[in-house]
Amino acid sequence: MLQAGFRRSRLRGAGFPVLHVSLSLWNLSLLCFAALGAGQIALAQQKTAADPSKAGPAEADFATAPAVGAFNAAGMGTGSRTIDGLWQFQLSDDPAWAQPGFDDSKWERLPADRPLSKALHRAFTGFAWYRRQITLDPADKNPLSLYLPPLWDAAEVYWDGVKVGGFGSPPPHPTYYMSESPVAIPLPSAPGASSGELAIRLWRRPNNVQASEFGGFDEAPRLGYTAIIQQMQENAVLGILRDQAVTYGVWIVFISVGFAAIILWLRRPSQWTLFCVGIYLLSEPLLGFCLSDPSLSYTFTQSAVYVANLSADTSFLFLILLLADLPNRPGVRGFRFWKKACFIAAAVMLLGTVVDAWLLLPADRPNPALSRFLDKPDAILSDSNVLFLPMILIVCLVLGKWRLPRLLFMAAASLDLFFGDLMNFLNGGFPALFNWLASFYFAPLFSIHGSPLAVPFALKFVLLATIIYAVWDQLSRELAQQRRVNAELKAAQEVQTILVAAEERRAPGYAVASVYRPASEVGGDFFQVIPLEGDGTLIVAGDVSGKGLRAAMAVSLIVGAVRTLVEQDASPAGVLAGLNRRLIGRTQGGFATCCAVRIDPTGHAMMANAGHCQPYLDDREVELPPGLPLGLVEGMTYDEIALAIAPGQQITLVSDGVVEARNHHGELYGFERLSQLMGERPSAEHVANTAIDFGQDDDITVLTVTRLAAQPEAATQLSGLSPAPA
Repeated sequence: MLQAGFRRSRLRGAGFPVLHVSLSLWNLSLLCFAALGAGQIALAQQKTAADPSKAGPAEADFATAPAVGAFNAAGMGTGSRTIDGLWQFQLSDDPAWAQPGFDDSKWERLPADRPLSKALHRAFTGFAWYRRQITLDPADKNPLSLYLPPLWDAAEVYWDGVKVGGFGSPPPHPTYYMSESPVAIPLPSAPGASSGELAIRLWRRPNNVQASEFGGFDEAPRLGYTAIIQQMQENAVLGILRDQAVTYGVWIVFISVGFAAIILWLRRPSQWTLFCVGIYLLSEPLLGFCLSDPSLSYTFTQSAVYVANLSADTSFLFLILLLADLPNRPGVRGFRFWKKACFIAAAVMLLGTVVDAWLLLPADRPNPALSRFLDKPDAILSDSNVLFLPMILIVCLVLGKWRLPRLLFMAAASLDLFFGDLMNFLNGGFPALFNWLASFYFAPLFSIHGSPLAVPFALKFVLLATIIYAVWDQLSRELAQQRRVNAELKAAQEVQTILVAAEERRAPGYAVASVYRPASEVGGDFFQVIPLEGDGTLIVAGDVSGKGLRAAMAVSLIVGAVRTLVEQDASPAGVLAGLNRRLIGRTQGGFATCCAVRIDPTGHAMMANAGHCQPYLDDREVELPPGLPLGLVEGMTYDEIALAIAPGQQITLVSDGVVEARNHHGELYGFERLSQLMGERPSAEHVANTAIDFGQDDDITVLTVTRLAAQPEAATQLSGLSPAPA
């Protein structure tokens, strides 16, 4: 792990000096803690050397210790005794070793209270046997049971050659667990027996990265009266649950807040911060529950651990970035650059998880040659979160906005990451230092009804509180900003309504009806009904590319320009040419379509088109000379045609929002359906409602101009000036 730390140091880039220095300080801090712990352990060893009475027996002394007699269980009655002392121990496997008459005098001798990692078999995998002869009282009729602490990965217990219980099952059908609890194993009664042979067959899977840390006994088994042993086993399980009570409480809080965040995100899908908070807070309890449940198989538990770790690291990575509020601009100092960096980091962590799972989940390594080749890349990939999480954290501290809620969150995240990385760092390469620091790190700060709360969970609580505070601060500011934007949009909508609709105008000899349905608060469609000198009327309808506020601003420009142009040249072609001149260079890469119609009470009409939908005369589409949209080509001129409108005939102008209405299958309303609809001579309201019912996807504007049979006071009907219903 120390070499992996140096590899991570060399991977840092030099293009960002602050980040380079910060990551160097991160690794330097890990090494300083390691050096401090090494000094403490060296001092303790010197004291032990000065006082030999405090030194324990050497590892080799156990193997060469003289043979010991049988364990004496006689006179135990209804009590229990610890089977302490040295046990006979032998690597390999032979079913005959379970038999009571087997000669094990040449086997090694190991203590029952020290795991194999502290004896001579640190990297033991495969099969091994423990044996111990037990002296019994022939007159004792009380039933006996064995209290057996966990033995990794699987174990079978034999009494006088008969299998009586164990943990999991060894090959050929191995079953083993990530978390195990003590078991009580009843022993067969043998009235009048003066001794018995206890044999334990142990199996460690070959593909076990923890083989050097665990294995064999952690504590000595106990033999005793069945009721006492069963009570001991129940007390041990209850003790585990009691010790985990505060932990379960922390997880319940995490789950509650996590689900609340996910529910809020479902209501506001644009708030990805809530999604990251929910996934992170739900992943942490998933990890804890899987690791603490002894009923789950190792493969299931480890798979869940991989998923939970990847989810927690990835969501926390993006949570740090989202809460930093980096400026949304290109370049190394902008949000977009570091968002891509986070996606790359997430992909690397996913690759590391997949490789690690492929190497470690099976009991035996698949393709040993390929596994050995992937060991070194896996060591880097599986620890990539140790690089990426601090890196993004430091970047966000340097480039993000410094607000109190964010700074508190970053401080809590730094402590949580640092101590987590430090413990993993020491556990991987400095087990003695890890044990020394763990005595402080995992020591209970206080207890609640006998359930201790240690530093890791205290840090998690602090982190949770700062996450809630930072997210609340961010959401409250975004909501305030949204209220301001909504107020501005409402004001813009009111202004646009005034600009587009103006007041009701008279069109001598005609009835004019209109419907305007913007797709959002403000739209890009426009129309104007402008009276001219001599009882003529100019009708202009068009559409600006795009939607929203930018399109609405362009509409304001066009409406103002139209009213100015008609004072100089009220012909449709002249108005379109003038609009084109004014829009050149002012549409920010966009354009506008427009159809202009001039009518007079005698039925004479002039029309010109600039890329807009063709008008309809009753059910017939009027073929106007083609013209490019406005604002694209400088100096553009437009042709116009003359048309006679008989009494009762109707001209209909529509925007492309009608023909581009789209249903839930993705099908467009289209010109063919519109032509069929025009055959019914519909009102403007009917055309607009038909398109909306089909599926509105853009602003919809419909105008109908109907020549009256006589020439009474003509009226203009304006309707539908509010946004379309959702």
